[in-house]
Amino acid sequence: MRHTIQFDDKDDEGKALLAYLKTLDFVKIDEEGMPNWQKLELDKALDQHQNNTYNYSDWNTVKKELYAKYNVK
Repeated sequence: MRHTIQFDDKDDEGKALLAYLKTLDFVKIDEEGMPNWQKLELDKALDQHQNNTYNYSDWNTVKKELYAKYNVK
């Protein structure tokens, strides 16, 4: 089972808790917060946006495509 716990690790109590958790073999700490593949996709989209090369679709077009794809009337 996976659990997510949020706490402030900037004060002494938070630092102590984080240090303790790191000593436990069965605890895996993801300090990244976001998977690397997701960061790469966001960087790519941001780059395309900044260079005006991103292909945007308006909501009406997207809605029509989704309605057609899922046979919604």
